[in-house]
Amino acid sequence: MNVETLKTIVLVLLGLSVIWLLRVLVKKETDNIVRSLLACVLLGGAFFYLQNTKLETLHFSDIREQIKNIFFPEKTPNYIFHKDEGSNANGRYIRYFFESPGPKLSLDLDPSGKYFNIRDIHSINRILDYLGLPEVKRPVPELVSITGSANDISFYRWDDYELGILTVERAICQDRDMLESYQCIINILVARR
Repeated sequence: MNVETLKTIVLVLLGLSVIWLLRVLVKKETDNIVRSLLACVLLGGAFFYLQNTKLETLHFSDIREQIKNIFFPEKTPNYIFHKDEGSNANGRYIRYFFESPGPKLSLDLDPSGKYFNIRDIHSINRILDYLGLPEVKRPVPELVSITGSANDISFYRWDDYELGILTVERAICQDRDMLESYQCIINILVARR
């Protein structure tokens, strides 16, 4: 759903709940004060959340995931990674290699069913914070969907990244302790401009 439309709906409902609260206070209906106050607080919180979100569209799964992260923050595991700094023909770079199992990556299958796109940037930003790097501002599609080159399968690139060009490579990781397989980050490359 479009965030602007949802903001308008929540704002109208917030206005109605404030009117209801005023009516309850004027008529001194003490048994309805808690209900009307709770409605105002919940709708006010929802409007505040929508006002501060950076996404253009919002899915129920995104809201559920963010609420879960607020009330039950996920412990950041201790990932084993190796850092490599150097230069090549394109300039200086920093590369981070993750040993398996790497950090989980949140992906969605695009409407064509061919590519995996990054669903929300929280899974990327959590790892960038872990590495001490600046966060990304927006989700991106799989690079192969833009270039058409088979060499770009499993890659995601931010050309407008604060430190240069950020490229993330994904793979399928297996966590033997949890007996699960999932999409994960195996390589992060920051090419400096």
